[in-house]
Amino acid sequence: MRIVLAGALLAVLLLVTACAPGSPGRSDGDVPAAAPAPAPAPLRLVQGPMPLTPSELDGDGIKVATFLGDAHRRTYGRGPVPERLDLIWKARIGTGSTTGLGGVIVQWSGTGWTGQPTLVREDGRDYLLIGGYDHNLRKIDAQTGEEVWTYEFPDVIKGTNTVFAPPGTASDPSSYIVVAGSRRGIGVPAGAASIAPFRGVSYASGEELWRHPVPRTRSYSQDVDASALYVHGRLYAAVESGYVYALEPTATVEWDGNRRPGVIARSAELYTAQDIQRHGGNLVLESSPAISGKTLYVAAGSGHVYGLDLDDLSIVWDFYIGSDLDGTVAVTTDGHLLVPVEKQYISGPGGVYKLDPTKPPSEAVMWYFPTEDRGIGEWQGGVIGSVAIDDATDPNHARPPLAVFNSVDGRLYVVSQDLVDGTTIGPNREPDLPRPVLVHRQDVGGSISTPIIIGDSIVTAGYDGKVRVLKIISQPAKESETGDGVLLRARDGSWHVVSVAEVASFTGGGSYESTPLVWEGRIYIGSRDGFLYCLGVAE
Repeated sequence: MRIVLAGALLAVLLLVTACAPGSPGRSDGDVPAAAPAPAPAPLRLVQGPMPLTPSELDGDGIKVATFLGDAHRRTYGRGPVPERLDLIWKARIGTGSTTGLGGVIVQWSGTGWTGQPTLVREDGRDYLLIGGYDHNLRKIDAQTGEEVWTYEFPDVIKGTNTVFAPPGTASDPSSYIVVAGSRRGIGVPAGAASIAPFRGVSYASGEELWRHPVPRTRSYSQDVDASALYVHGRLYAAVESGYVYALEPTATVEWDGNRRPGVIARSAELYTAQDIQRHGGNLVLESSPAISGKTLYVAAGSGHVYGLDLDDLSIVWDFYIGSDLDGTVAVTTDGHLLVPVEKQYISGPGGVYKLDPTKPPSEAVMWYFPTEDRGIGEWQGGVIGSVAIDDATDPNHARPPLAVFNSVDGRLYVVSQDLVDGTTIGPNREPDLPRPVLVHRQDVGGSISTPIIIGDSIVTAGYDGKVRVLKIISQPAKESETGDGVLLRARDGSWHVVSVAEVASFTGGGSYESTPLVWEGRIYIGSRDGFLYCLGVAE
């Protein structure tokens, strides 16, 4: 029996950090300028991956549009979550070649990080879109696992695609566009003008519509792992050379014998001269952009969390951490940022920040949760995936808000979003940062996959080869009551005793790096064994 009385500490969110804002990015002579474009029109919401209303979840249309569902990166599908994990089907993704360390060609199988499927309902039938290490983007029948079409990229696809309807075409799947990125291409030298791994493909046919080139910078990568966002009629795309673009995906021009989208705006390079000294060429922008209000937030491999103005992509906020940041920022309903931190280039532990971007960077820290300095492979510690939050599944704020994440230290963590309990050190050994209440900790063999929350269920997977379903048990309680669990307060002021228990698991043929998707009683997740799995209760 354990109880944590954390409510009295709710008002003690100390806002302290040693934060050095970075300077705007530079422009190297070997980097082509963005294509000329007219001044941006005032922003207006045309269509984009925003949280769907219950009525929008029914009927035909795009249901899961991008990595972690929407522009806030906090919706994960639709329940119920199955509490028995039978194998319903598995679809072969296969194996592909890519360039490993030292330029050696290696073989990778299945799907990787982030590798989450998107989902479209067409004529009452659900279809998945997913990229794989065999270089192919696929459309798959979600009921049977049968392949509808494939489009081949120049290299392995690691990230999650984005699917969107251009203005006025929401009811016309033949007009939908799927965008995704891959590594730069096998045997293609860095800096080659032909490198264009970010592609737009027809949802209906799988035919290429356009490709967007990725220029060379001081970053050593010209790959594209991030998931784009289609909002306000623009396609916001982050590329690993360190830029964010605002593209016009339906107004294309001829380029290198193909078509390319129009460029409305391009950010400065999202690193500084000091970052080059610290990181060398490891300035890679892998995380997907998230949006709050009129600001786009992105975690850069240079060690900064940048806020970019949606109109012109100028830097309006810069929170410096210093680590190689990989995971995508999640935005809470009250506009706060959950930022995963890898342990690299920092003296302190990796973990997760909660930041308030309405405050200056030097005052933005709300809490920090450190993970242990224990790694896997190339990762020394910290969090590589993103943070899942339960905001979208509790619109009435009647349950304590939680944050869930996997760490490469071997564990899954569940913490309170709002309540702190004691202090900790930060990634650069900043003293006395508030630490959130720990609700649950569980060994999962280490993971770079992002867990998801649907209702009162968590779905997670990792390097131990298991997919797990955990149940969040939240029972109303008075502040003075004790019981099995942790005493937390909901945002409506009510108190609950919260605990977490595993209710189901599935062991596949390999480890998992990809993020699962839940849709109406089924879990879809790709594995490194070369297959995409559909799990649930077999009929």
